[in-house]
Amino acid sequence: MSCVIHLQRYSYMGVLVDICRFIQYGDLPTSYFTKRGMKVGKNFCRQSGTRLDPSHCWLISIGDDVTLANKVQILAHDDSIRVYTGYGKIGPVRIGSRVFVGANSTILMNTTIGDDVIIGAGSVVTKDIPDNCVVAGVPAKIIGKTSEYIQKNKLRMNDHTMFDKSYSYWDNVSNEKKEILRKHFDSNVDAFLELGIYRE
Repeated sequence: MSCVIHLQRYSYMGVLVDICRFIQYGDLPTSYFTKRGMKVGKNFCRQSGTRLDPSHCWLISIGDDVTLANKVQILAHDDSIRVYTGYGKIGPVRIGSRVFVGANSTILMNTTIGDDVIIGAGSVVTKDIPDNCVVAGVPAKIIGKTSEYIQKNKLRMNDHTMFDKSYSYWDNVSNEKKEILRKHFDSNVDAFLELGIYRE
């Protein structure tokens, strides 16, 4: 009985979260887009304020283990010539697997993003991005290889402070631990915080 109640609460909670997202940010739930033909792989993470082209979402495909940070926008159309011609342009957006798209980035139509790609915050993707690349800028340009970026950060973990999940917002960080973090940053540039893997 309690399992059924828990599942019902989770379902109601999921609906409430979707409604709150829509009211607060204009977000529509991922299911809205997949029901209309958008393809999404496993472990897809959409943070708040993301915009997935609702009028042409069936032209968007997203692989496994993809994160769209806050306020990412994906457009599969361009209406810039509509007032002159009565037509708009449409084209696919294909995102591979193990891709991170930084906050406030925009991905435009007719682009393919390969596997193992990191897109820096505020970038505008106007062209294809090959596998294993870190890109940033307007327009987004390749600034390195993902494999090298990951290796560099793994090495940095050896001589930087590591904080576990109990120091994160998601684990209800205590005021005492917030103070420990503040004091740490009085004399240190950065640290690493365990986050785990997000599941939508």
